[in-house]
Amino acid sequence: MAELDPSLLEANEDHLVLLQRHFMKAMQLREAGDESGAAKVLEEILREEPRLAEPRLELAHIHLLHDRFDEAHEHAKLAVSTLRAGGQWTQDVEPSALLSFAVNLLGETVARRLEEGDLFLTDRASFTRLWNEASAHFDEAARLDGCNEDALRNRTRFAPLLLDDA
Repeated sequence: MAELDPSLLEANEDHLVLLQRHFMKAMQLREAGDESGAAKVLEEILREEPRLAEPRLELAHIHLLHDRFDEAHEHAKLAVSTLRAGGQWTQDVEPSALLSFAVNLLGETVARRLEEGDLFLTDRASFTRLWNEASAHFDEAARLDGCNEDALRNRTRFAPLLLDDA
């Protein structure tokens, strides 16, 4: 996947206002339980402006809830990359809190893969690598925002593992 352009969000202000209305519609659909409808609206937003982190985070969360781990991971990874480049769209959330949320969600996309299959029994090295990747994300998320209860809980649950040499 291509790296994001650091000159994020230089889009026309009116265009972003229209996209924000669509984003609010997607949030209303999610709140009403229509995640499929919300996902369609979020995908439309990203077709118009692929450099927005917030719709990616919502899509990542929707995909994660439906066990579509690869899609969730890609959206979360791009959202984190966008936020690190200063591409926060909404201004009603503290940047460190939003980045913490995004990094924690990225960790959750990694951690959820560990629940599938029997990787722990069949490929201990890969299991440990994924576990430690999730652990690092949770640790960073907790450091970014000490009030992020999910990150704090996840950091405790996913303490780093040592790789077995046996």
